[in-house]
Amino acid sequence: MSSRTPRSIDQFRDPPGGPPSAVVATSIEAAHEVQDLGAFIAVADRAEVGDGPLSGVPMAVKDNLDTLDFATTGGTPALAASRPGRDHHAVARLREAGASVVGKTNLHELALGITSNNAAFGPVRHPHDTCRSAGGSSGGSAVAVATGVVPFALGSDTGGSVRVPAAFCGLVGWRPTVGRWGSGRGVPISHTRDTVGVLTTTVADAALVDEIVTGEPPALPEARPLRLGVPRPGFYDDLDSTTAEVMRRALDRLADGGVELVDTTVADAHELDAECGFPIVFHEIARDLPDYLASLPGPERHLTFADVLERVASPDVRGALELAASGTVDEAVYRRALEARDRLRDAYAAAMQHPTGPLDALVYPTVPLVAPPLGDDDTTDLDGRRVPTFLTVIRNTGPGSTAGMPAVSLPAGITGTGLPVGLSLEAAPAGDRRLLAVARAVEDLLR
Repeated sequence: MSSRTPRSIDQFRDPPGGPPSAVVATSIEAAHEVQDLGAFIAVADRAEVGDGPLSGVPMAVKDNLDTLDFATTGGTPALAASRPGRDHHAVARLREAGASVVGKTNLHELALGITSNNAAFGPVRHPHDTCRSAGGSSGGSAVAVATGVVPFALGSDTGGSVRVPAAFCGLVGWRPTVGRWGSGRGVPISHTRDTVGVLTTTVADAALVDEIVTGEPPALPEARPLRLGVPRPGFYDDLDSTTAEVMRRALDRLADGGVELVDTTVADAHELDAECGFPIVFHEIARDLPDYLASLPGPERHLTFADVLERVASPDVRGALELAASGTVDEAVYRRALEARDRLRDAYAAAMQHPTGPLDALVYPTVPLVAPPLGDDDTTDLDGRRVPTFLTVIRNTGPGSTAGMPAVSLPAGITGTGLPVGLSLEAAPAGDRRLLAVARAVEDLLR
């Protein structure tokens, strides 16, 4: 098994030879082989195989999600030795189905960024160009799948942290509706916006993982043609030229395949997100993180927010936590932010209920540019201009995250320089099963 070739769940579940324990052992070896990419913080020391439909299938888990048999570091020094002794709900359900956790993956420190340039545990490098970022904050999970170490890896997504690395690395990234995959038992940012998700090589694998975690079977595809909304204002503005060309070709393929593309607008989506997205995060992390620390069984339960902040290694993360600790976002500011979030959700609902008839999903480029060079933590290049890295990368994934929408990023194509571009589909909250069915149909057309 090549540790550089992405593989599906079925390719691991039905190997050409050898028992399931040998498949898991090979995955553990492969995890060590890709350490030059910074993918893993911890790797299992032995192969353990469970019973069930995923018996012998290895998986990786982002190191801000609790696992019974590994530390959960959050990618930050203060939690480097923290052992919660429990599984996140999604991890537990997948283990019950027989999956084997082969390691915990590297991430942007405390999941508060999109480059995975972690100053404490080292950067996560792009699998196709090691001088570039793999994206974040679930960068290690993306690399674990893109290099074929595992067929799927869990991540978390607050503002795009599953979909951004999926887009950069040419994978499927699934963000469920907030709460669908359980909450708690993971280092938090925002209970309003956080959700666990998964990175895979196919939509079918993402749907299978969703079914196992939730117990809900996938929705059947409908015979009628798909109607996808194209929110050009804001979501298609100021794309880098290579991304714009890949997206143009992808939309042409969808139209040629019978998809009805309908121009629509999510009114003031980016303005409303700017008004409420960060205030919600800064207010909630100052409360949610101490609550998580207090729930830990080890000495970390005595840590304060200030203790964690004092030991943060990444400058951008330190700046974000200092703002959260400052008390600038008080209760009144937070309440106004939640009111703005309600208006944002209304704007999405209006866009989906188009005057010509309801839309199945919105479609847009996941990220306005390709994977930036490692080290472009503050600004990066967009067609010869320096632009803010973080705000540019999350420009399209941020609004729907704030509104609590489920979304999935699919590979849209490859630029002339060999870098992947992602296409996102987004639907109304709780429309997860239908959205995954839509994504499978879109994936077939894009292939």
